[in-house]
Amino acid sequence: MATFSDIEQAISKRDTTSIFQLMMLGCPPSPRPGYRVENGLWDYKGDCPKPGKAHSGAWAEIAIDVLAFHNARGGILIFGIRDSDFGYCGATTRLDSKLFNDQIRRFLGDRIWVEFHRPFIQEENYLGVAVVPPRGLSLERFKSDSPTTFDGKQRFKVGDSAIRDEDSSRILRKVDADAYARALDVPSLGRAYIVDEPQYRILHPDYANFVPRLDLCDAVERGLSDLRTSVTSLIGIGGGGKTALATWAALRAFERKQFSFICSITAKDRELTSSGIQALSPQLTSFESLLDSILETLDFPQEKELPVPEREAAVRALIGGSNGLLYVDNLETVDDVRIVQFLDTLPVGVKALTTSRRSAVRVSVFPITLSAFNSKEVIDYIGSLAKSVRQLNYATELSEAERARLGGACDGLPLAIRWVLSRCSTAAEALAMGEALTLSRKHGEELLEFCFRRVFEAMSQIERGVLQVLCLFQQAVPAEALFVGAGVPDLKLMDATEDLIADGLIQRLFDSDRNDYSYLLLPVTRAFVLSQVTRTPGLEDQIRGRLRTWYEALDVKDPNDRIVIRALRQGKSGSENALVDLGNAAHKRGDNTTAKQLFEQALQRNPTSWRAAKSLAEQHRHIENNRTEALRLYELAAGNAPRRGEEKALIFREWGMLLRDSGDFDATDSAIEKFEVALIETPNDAVAIHALAVMLLRKGSYKRILELLEPLTNHPNTRTRELVLPVLLSAYTATHEMLKAAELKSQGVQPWKL
Repeated sequence: MATFSDIEQAISKRDTTSIFQLMMLGCPPSPRPGYRVENGLWDYKGDCPKPGKAHSGAWAEIAIDVLAFHNARGGILIFGIRDSDFGYCGATTRLDSKLFNDQIRRFLGDRIWVEFHRPFIQEENYLGVAVVPPRGLSLERFKSDSPTTFDGKQRFKVGDSAIRDEDSSRILRKVDADAYARALDVPSLGRAYIVDEPQYRILHPDYANFVPRLDLCDAVERGLSDLRTSVTSLIGIGGGGKTALATWAALRAFERKQFSFICSITAKDRELTSSGIQALSPQLTSFESLLDSILETLDFPQEKELPVPEREAAVRALIGGSNGLLYVDNLETVDDVRIVQFLDTLPVGVKALTTSRRSAVRVSVFPITLSAFNSKEVIDYIGSLAKSVRQLNYATELSEAERARLGGACDGLPLAIRWVLSRCSTAAEALAMGEALTLSRKHGEELLEFCFRRVFEAMSQIERGVLQVLCLFQQAVPAEALFVGAGVPDLKLMDATEDLIADGLIQRLFDSDRNDYSYLLLPVTRAFVLSQVTRTPGLEDQIRGRLRTWYEALDVKDPNDRIVIRALRQGKSGSENALVDLGNAAHKRGDNTTAKQLFEQALQRNPTSWRAAKSLAEQHRHIENNRTEALRLYELAAGNAPRRGEEKALIFREWGMLLRDSGDFDATDSAIEKFEVALIETPNDAVAIHALAVMLLRKGSYKRILELLEPLTNHPNTRTRELVLPVLLSAYTATHEMLKAAELKSQGVQPWKL
């Protein structure tokens, strides 16, 4: 019998054939033994609702199930099986993927695309399988209110969500959905905040599970509430948990609605530009970044255009007396004294929360020095890591005494503890490494440096190369740039990044624009590796040079391609559109293999791109000779096509061309439907008119054929007349228009052969 993982894999691949074979048996089909239940992966429905507004309430219920499955692991809605006795009854409402998604789009938007297939069809009914994909990195919400029921109630409203709870779908009201989203949130590029809404921006936590240190937590909250204090300053060595504690406090303040606004910013001193890695001059940009971040949080972006003195005055006027909070992390990396001066002279009514290795702010400060973890905190921290990080599950084998001993060897520093555990695979190995640290007699910052040097020296050359590229900037690096900067093969580099992520040394972020992952080096690790890079003559220049060549597309010989690729690499155009353009250029050159790869990459980056889906469909249709895949892609393109216009017409016309010879039982009706849509947008398209007329000829709809084709009898294009007149002759003959038929025959026209 198939396992849940088999079903999950089939869902992720949208493999309806495998799902049907794994779950169903017999003719007509019924669930196999073991599948005659409903759970977190599938649900049975007797029939589908009919399309249209009259049935919007029923489609709202379907939307709840779709969203609930999507927000979990994905799932399957099976139509035509009774949920009372799991017997076959057959669905009767004719649907396809487009019709299904059209009905739920009003409630869920266009970010979720459900594949709908009919793997078993009878004359009067069928078995329908709707495959719901799993969510990405964020919780999806309802995009509109559900219809009001007869008793005046609504099942859900905008901003609510739904999750799957065993065999049922549960609605989450907005407040509960917000809390649930924060609990499962994963950092993503371009969305660096766990809270990002008007008046509130809070950085993503750098922990999976927060280990509370009661005395310190209480001290931070007292500092933020103290009327005599402007700045609550967390001070301590690197790796001691300052950022974790500060982020926890900011989130607690947000949940309690303690402040009218919360603005968060992490100090940075380098960034990745279109010409490679460039150092930022803090005297010119860091203070401006702080002011701009405040203005963006408070929704006054227009003030960012002011000169710096006027911009600062505007910020002070906005935040004065506001009961707001500024959260400034990693303050020690900033050399710009204006930031410290600004924090020392905060307007009355606004507070700041800062983290730094040493005291910087001196006026109205509530200083909190973070000491090392005590034994109990070490035990809790290691237990938290063992539960939340799969690679560290082995740490559950450590007794409390062994955890405390390991923590003592690491000087009670969370980062050192994490490094030791990450570099080991068994409890015995971790204890042995802890013993080695004890014998080294290293402490504090020296211990951190010593720990990491041991890790760094044990790495492969490729792993070191990854870290050397990442250490040069604090912005997340897309995978393509990482390949170029490190100068190693893609596959070997990806293996190295997976190992480094498992070791807790680099962080993987999701880039929603690219629909792919980017990578970021953790701060303390970066400080160490950067010092190693700067000691190696010419190494930084080599990495910058490789990146400059890549970003400027100097490696591309064709000047026209270089312009497109340069814009693509620098992010100056929609990534999937640039890839489609490159694919079309490759196709014109006759490089069909490259064209296919580019179209596939474009669709991967934006699964809702109709241009990418249409281009790849044409590739499969004309080059690969894969009609099945072309049909699937045209259906996807049609579901995301523009609402009006020639592009929509072209997609539906070509989709109809494929459908008419698909061999499906309703191929003719489906093709007619698509051609009719195309003609609504482009009523004079002779190709679509002729294609529709041929389909109508199959059904004997001669009157409609005459309406379509008679205006084209004198069309100026010879080829159009050659195609139109035989169909018209067949219609005249069938309707006994003998004189008109004879006139066409006298011109040598022969009846159309179906």
